[in-house]
Amino acid sequence: MKRQHFNINDDTMYMLSVENKGLTECRVGEVYGNGFHCLTSPNKILEKNCRQYSQSYPARKELTKKLTGLSAKLPVIIDLFGSIIFFCTHSDRVMENNWFNIKHIHSYRNYNGNTRVRFNNNEEIEVDISFTSFNNQYLNALKLHYKFNLEKEKFEYSEMAKYKNSAPSGNYMTDITSTNDKVSDVSYKAYLQYISGGKMNDLA
Repeated sequence: MKRQHFNINDDTMYMLSVENKGLTECRVGEVYGNGFHCLTSPNKILEKNCRQYSQSYPARKELTKKLTGLSAKLPVIIDLFGSIIFFCTHSDRVMENNWFNIKHIHSYRNYNGNTRVRFNNNEEIEVDISFTSFNNQYLNALKLHYKFNLEKEKFEYSEMAKYKNSAPSGNYMTDITSTNDKVSDVSYKAYLQYISGGKMNDLA
């Protein structure tokens, strides 16, 4: 039985476009199980999940542009904390576009002009894209992962420093424990505001 939609999760490895009677549907691969089919295209599934997890798909693309300087075939962060990053094989204007979760790719190689992808669970699939193009898209996703976490660490460090500098002094060990707990909470809340667009204009 085919699904109309599904929620992308940490175990989602890929979303491949499948043509069915002139319509573009999706084959989903997950770490466990045999995968399944959706009646919706990979692009539409990704767009809806961006809204469910955090922001709109255009906002996710804008974040990628600001962080990486890339302008086309943009990888995107699905969730708030950068743990789910997908990259595409074609332009998102193409319905036959495919999406891959970078964390589950073990290796890939040239295979008769296409690309043979092996995942961490040992599943292998052939993708209709050249090795060079697939490699570029994979490296772009790695760049997004690195830049996002670099900015995240810089922001959290800045928030921690501001809070610690303003924290009252008293019993040293008690202050350290109490301050660290409060810093984590403050950093978390500030980060949610930050990634939701509060400070995007400050990104280089």
